Amino acid sequence: MTWFASSRETRCRNRQESPLQMEQLEGRTLLAGDLVLIDIFDGADSSGPKHITELNGEVYFAADDVGLGDELWKSDGTSAGTQLVKNINEIGSSDPENLVNVSGTLFFSANDGNGSELWKSNGISSGTVLVKDIDGVPGGSSLANLTNVNGTLFFTANDEVHGSELWKSDGTSAGTMLVKDLRPGAMDGFVGNLINFNGTLLFRAHDGDSGLELWRTDGTSAGTTLVKDMNPGLPGSLPDDLTIMNGTVFFEATDGVSGYELWATDGTSAGTFLVKNINPTGDSISFGGFQNVNGTLFFQANDGVHGSELWKSDGTSAGTVLVKDILSGSSSSFPSNIVNVNGTAFFQAEDLDNGAELWMTDGTSAGTQLVKDIFPGTGDGYPNHLTNMNGTLFFSARNAAVNSELWMSDGTSAGTQLVAEIREGIDGAFIFGLTNANGTLFFTADDGTHGNELFALDLIDETGFVVTGADAGTPGIVRVFDTLGNEAFSISPYTPAFTGGVRVATGDVNNDGILDIVTAAGPGGGPHIQVFDSQTGSLISGEVNNFYAYDPSFTGGVYVAVGDVNGDGFDDIITGAGATETSQAHVRVFSGLDGSIIREFYAYELSFHGGVRVAAGDVNNDGLAEVVTAPGAGRAPTVRAFDGNNTLGTPLEGPATNFDAYLSSITTGIFLDVGDVDNDGFDDIITAPDAGGGPHVKVFSSADGSILHEFYAYDPGFTGGVRVALDDLTLDGFADILTAPGPGGGPHVKAFNGIDLASLGEFYSGDPGNTSGLFIAGGVSLIPEDLMPMELSFPLAIEAKSQPFNPEELDDFELAPSFLKKKPWLDNIEEFYQSAEEIDKLFSGLGIE
Repeated sequence: MTWFASSRETRCRNRQESPLQMEQLEGRTLLAGDLVLIDIFDGADSSGPKHITELNGEVYFAADDVGLGDELWKSDGTSAGTQLVKNINEIGSSDPENLVNVSGTLFFSANDGNGSELWKSNGISSGTVLVKDIDGVPGGSSLANLTNVNGTLFFTANDEVHGSELWKSDGTSAGTMLVKDLRPGAMDGFVGNLINFNGTLLFRAHDGDSGLELWRTDGTSAGTTLVKDMNPGLPGSLPDDLTIMNGTVFFEATDGVSGYELWATDGTSAGTFLVKNINPTGDSISFGGFQNVNGTLFFQANDGVHGSELWKSDGTSAGTVLVKDILSGSSSSFPSNIVNVNGTAFFQAEDLDNGAELWMTDGTSAGTQLVKDIFPGTGDGYPNHLTNMNGTLFFSARNAAVNSELWMSDGTSAGTQLVAEIREGIDGAFIFGLTNANGTLFFTADDGTHGNELFALDLIDETGFVVTGADAGTPGIVRVFDTLGNEAFSISPYTPAFTGGVRVATGDVNNDGILDIVTAAGPGGGPHIQVFDSQTGSLISGEVNNFYAYDPSFTGGVYVAVGDVNGDGFDDIITGAGATETSQAHVRVFSGLDGSIIREFYAYELSFHGGVRVAAGDVNNDGLAEVVTAPGAGRAPTVRAFDGNNTLGTPLEGPATNFDAYLSSITTGIFLDVGDVDNDGFDDIITAPDAGGGPHVKVFSSADGSILHEFYAYDPGFTGGVRVALDDLTLDGFADILTAPGPGGGPHVKAFNGIDLASLGEFYSGDPGNTSGLFIAGGVSLIPEDLMPMELSFPLAIEAKSQPFNPEELDDFELAPSFLKKKPWLDNIEEFYQSAEEIDKLFSGLGIE
């Protein structure tokens, strides 16, 4: 059995009278992907793209074109998809700067001829507007430090009355206001180093008395307070380089006694402390470059003995140690540009034999080593702009033959290679602005012919996959299949003794471009949520990989869904409480960024104790995922949709936001999912009955509430319930339908084309004799291309079989337990339907109209 898969769709968009020139580079070294030059300013002149910022899978940037000056542009990595967003200043350059993504809206500063002020854009000209003219004079308000804190924009500005102070905006003129005049009068508050810490803004500022110190705000004047006066008097403690790790903010500061050292804070005065006085005789940190690498803080420091070398910290004094004296003695290796790639820290460092080259570390002295002497001998390779692209390091570097070109590394010397010689010879392309947007690497370079222009390197192949979770009565195994029906690997998220079932969902929780698998324990297991990487089967890194959705004593089981409800790029985790005698239809939304609760509500009346199932998708075409719910057994089958990013507990207004999927007398409970079946921009809603109803699947249009499809997924006599999922497995833009039976049916997964319900294939998840039922989810995994013809030290993808699926010949994936050979699936289907016919004799009717 082979599943149908269409060719990958192009991401090109129609554009009228496009002046852009796109060239695929030929005659040059190219090891990875398709490298595309996008020539905005035609000819040898440079458009000079800068401030490249990812937003909703595209990049926005400032660029110059003939007759326009520097204006706001966007690109999806193709010529047709690269276009001017708006000519903001028709008589000169608007100079867009400070670009930042706030819940799917781009905020930036620009000058329309009346000074540089706050603007916002939804990606089209009419939606690119001035938010507020803060100072009201042509000079501009000197905007800077634009920072997103859970959907509120904080920034610094000067209104010509209060000096440069802290401001905030909700995207409206009325909602753009001064937070607090920290240094009263016209003097500047020197606000800087803004960072979102669990929904609270931390920053440094000068109030005129305490000098530069650490402050916090909840967005109100009264809630804007000094965290701690670490160095009383002037000039203050001078906090800098604020970095979050393990729920703590680390930074460099001086208390006037210890010099410039490593500090930490939890946002309170009592919780703000010197981590370690690394250099008792002076400043240990002059350029920290803090980087969180899977819960270990790496940075550059000088203890007064070894020079500026690589250090690490776990947040304690004893755990803050020198990693390695790379340039032995009092000389310095100056480690810099530290970046995390799959738990390994890569950085630039210098030693006597090799010059400034690429290094890597696992946090031990023995594991800290030169990756490659890119410029052999004592010449400097100067690796710079280190960027993690889905588990592979990209950067700029030079050697004796080329100057400042694009390189890549898998952590081995042989796997560290020149990607493309964009400008032949020693002049160099001068690579800048490396940015990852949905698997495409964007950067600027000069090929010597077209000037400094935008380049795009597509590094991603898309492939569909299917995830199943065992229902109650069997060990809680989660299995992952490719679109050929081959089992790639399996996961046991909970203890082997747990047999309460595992609910599953997929989404990119940690915003790394790789889809994750979210699991939730069924009844008896506690409300335990775990998040796994869909390629490796391991728990993802970060703060949101393992938590309890409700009180740990709750044993009713949890339903789970994933979607980005607030537009921050991190898919959020939605949970629904299962049925107990006292439970209610309690829904919670957890931030994929930091695990905080974005919102919670009760989807149905408080007297209902049958549990609530959840899904997530953009049902109203507003660019954000909504929370969609369905009840368990015991009430009418009412589907409801809620805004996942506000505090209202009432359903949204719309044609498919509060309706009964079946007759109101049907109280079996229903399962549901959300996806765009008809490719109209509205994610549609699929439903199926729980145990006691027939396998009657319906798909409702979210655009108008009409029924797009309805059919029986299994024999009409089967009453064990059906679990459903929607995902575009064929990559044609139309969500496809996945079904799995509930208790009483074999683990028989089916896939149907979302356009015409044609069968895409079917297979068994595990032992065909298992009749406990399945939970199901689908996804489209962004698999990095095979970048190099050698074995990589970092696992980039799961190898999938390419031949038609035959269970008799299936080899076990190395991460999965061994499975006995199974009967041919046709035999098992025949047995399944024979048993369904026997069940049909016991029931009259379907329980469903």
